[in-house]
Amino acid sequence: MTAAPPPLAVSGEGLGRRLPKPFFRLEAPRGLPQYIASAFGTRIMALHPREPTGADLVPETSFPIFDVRSRGVIFGPRPKKYPARPIYLPVIGNMLFALGDGSFELLPPPPLEQPGRGGWCLWSAWFEPPPPPFERRHVTSYAVHPDDDGCTALVIISVESAGGDATTFTFDFDMGAGAFGWKRRGEWALPFTGHAHFDGDLGGFVGLCKVPDAVGHLCSCVLRRGRLRRRRRAAPAWKLGKENLFSEDPGERHVGATLVYMGRKSKFCLVECVVVGVGDDNAGQCYMYRLTTSSLSYDENGDLTTGKSRRVRYYKVPSKASTEFLLESPVAFWL
Repeated sequence: MTAAPPPLAVSGEGLGRRLPKPFFRLEAPRGLPQYIASAFGTRIMALHPREPTGADLVPETSFPIFDVRSRGVIFGPRPKKYPARPIYLPVIGNMLFALGDGSFELLPPPPLEQPGRGGWCLWSAWFEPPPPPFERRHVTSYAVHPDDDGCTALVIISVESAGGDATTFTFDFDMGAGAFGWKRRGEWALPFTGHAHFDGDLGGFVGLCKVPDAVGHLCSCVLRRGRLRRRRRAAPAWKLGKENLFSEDPGERHVGATLVYMGRKSKFCLVECVVVGVGDDNAGQCYMYRLTTSSLSYDENGDLTTGKSRRVRYYKVPSKASTEFLLESPVAFWL
């Protein structure tokens, strides 16, 4: 993705590349409850679903974790409750935050290898903090605000419920010493849809904008840390990115997208799944990943922009990955 971008063509024809060959493969049966994967530190967790027959693919008390640095596999403790539609967020280094329908658990950092024990020591089990004052199905956006000391974090979650008792709130889960629990930040929601990322160079959060008229645009906002006083904070001001990063090719149809933060210098990668060959002939259609990498900055007018940094690549979606969940919510990490 570092070479010059190919010229854009209608329907992405001629742009499709194959994804690099995998250097590790972990088989999972199709047709079972949703296969769950997430990443924290240098590790990718693979939470296999339970077999309907009770014959689990891995031991009942553990699940496999692949370390991309050592290219080794270790086993971590299974959650106490099987998470439904989970939100996974790495916090405070290698701790993992997991929020699902009817479940909320935290996985402590993995143990360090101890000399004389063959590199093996017991990984602490998941534990259950105070439950959230909302339901997972109402979550619209979420983010993690790291502290300067690198030892604490603030998880920020916005929820919106529809119906006659429609409500909008944003909550903090402070993981600092002596403040372990939920607090309401205000009666408003973050301007993002899904996962937003904290970028230190921009001094705030960046995510896909949820405003209907700005679909495909990024936006940014600044949230201050510190103690919440009696008076809850007002909704933060936010800025809309100038460019639409979704495909505007009439021969392509948007299916889903995931925004990935590339770790530094305000670099992001938008992983968008599109259908190429839109029409009535399903046989002539195929799914492709449209990867757009860019660097964000504020221009001389203070507007959020990618400038001339955008690079676009198309990759064919492997047939085994063409499930509804993976097409609408592509799973991608930057480690």
